[in-house]
Amino acid sequence: MAREEIILRLGMIEQEMNKLQEHLQLIEQNILELQNLQMSLQELKDSKEKQMLANLGKNIFIETEVQNKNLFVDVGNKTFVKKNIPETIKIIEEQISKLMQAKNHVLGKMQETQQQAQSIIAEAEKSESEKTKKED
Repeated sequence: MAREEIILRLGMIEQEMNKLQEHLQLIEQNILELQNLQMSLQELKDSKEKQMLANLGKNIFIETEVQNKNLFVDVGNKTFVKKNIPETIKIIEEQISKLMQAKNHVLGKMQETQQQAQSIIAEAEKSESEKTKKED
């Protein structure tokens, strides 16, 4: 295998590993956000308080009064369905489970890609060793 080909193949593998790493970070971030949401919903479910601060986004809050604990959940295509807290927590658990499966898939792909790189390096080292022996 030519040195240029090795460098090219390893460069492609490095790019693939970078993409997989970015994808893994995104999945982990989504898992963390869903876990935080799940904890917040559990706290809301257990709370007897009628007053709370609702996050409008970007750490801006408004004081609100909880009239009931029904939630409106986006189930896709901007379609909202009324759900209670336990139903919503179940949906979140399912989403976390799917993200964990995706995370495991990405980790598997990363391991395969790493093995490809090691194989290329081993092949190059073997080729270089044989070349050195012929020169001697």
